Amino acid sequence: MSDHFFVVTGGPGAGKISLITELSRRGFRTIPESGRAVIREEMQSGRDAFPWADRMAYAEHA
Repeated sequence: MSDHFFVVTGGPGAGKISLITELSRRGFRTIPESGRAVIREEMQSGRDAFPWADRMAYAEHA
């Protein structure tokens, strides 16, 4: 196991998920991006803790 950690950032559509998916496919240990899960859960529950609607609530869930 490596002691190196990398954070992938970028705007919407920049390719973050594609990069993380490819790194995982190549055997690198990755952690899924949590923001999408929060948005999906909020949409399914009818709540509005979205980064574009209520940033504080979104940050608490992410």
